[in-house]
Amino acid sequence: MGFFYTSLDLFDSLLCLLPALYFLWQSIRRIPWQRLQAPTVFSAWCASIIVLTLVWRMRIHVHADLYLHLMGIALFALMFGRHLATLGIAVAVMAYTAEYDGQWSNLGINFLLLAILPTYLSETILRLTQRYLPQHMFVYLFGNGFFGSLVVNAGTGLLALLMHQLIFPLQRIPGDAMAYMLLLAWGEAFLVGFLVTIFAVYRPDWLFTFDDDLYLKDK
Repeated sequence: MGFFYTSLDLFDSLLCLLPALYFLWQSIRRIPWQRLQAPTVFSAWCASIIVLTLVWRMRIHVHADLYLHLMGIALFALMFGRHLATLGIAVAVMAYTAEYDGQWSNLGINFLLLAILPTYLSETILRLTQRYLPQHMFVYLFGNGFFGSLVVNAGTGLLALLMHQLIFPLQRIPGDAMAYMLLLAWGEAFLVGFLVTIFAVYRPDWLFTFDDDLYLKDK
C-alpha cells in the first residue's frame, strides 16, 4: 500500500522525508535496547523484518503504484512496541525498496504511511484500552490483537487509498478497491489475533505490549 514505484516530485518528497526522519530519530532514541538482549527476541525482530518484506511482495495489482496485500504492521507494533516497530518497519521499507527496485526518493512518504503513523495509532489504541477497559488478558487479545489490528490496518489502507487519489488524481481507483482492502484487513485481524494469542502463551518475551503484571496478576 506504499508508494514504491512512481516517483514523487522533489517538493513532495522533501515534504514527507523531513518529518519522517525527525519522528524516526525520536523513536530510535526511545527504543528499549535492553529488551532485545532477551533470548530469541533480537532474532524474532530480524525475522519479522524479513517476513514483512516478503509479505508485501505477495500482492494484487490495482493500478499504477497501488497494490493490495497483507500489511503485517499491526502485528509488528504489538510485538515490539511503537519505537522498535517503527525502526523495524522502516528497515523493511528500505529492504523492499532495494530488493524490488523501488524509488529511494519515496522513502519519506513510505516511512510515514507504513511505519510512523500505524505504530502511533497502535500505541494509542493500546493506551486507550488499558485506561478505559478492564485490565484483563482477553481484553488485550480481542481489544488489541483483533479489533486494534483491524483499526490499524484498515486505517492505513484507507489513508493509502486517499493519498494515491490525491497524488495521482488522473488515475481512477476502482470502486471495489476499498471493499477488498477492508475485507483483507478483516481477515488479517483474525490472523493477528490468533498469533498474538499464541505468543502471549508460548513467547511472551516477543510481545512487548503484553504485561503479565497488568493482565494476569491477581486475576
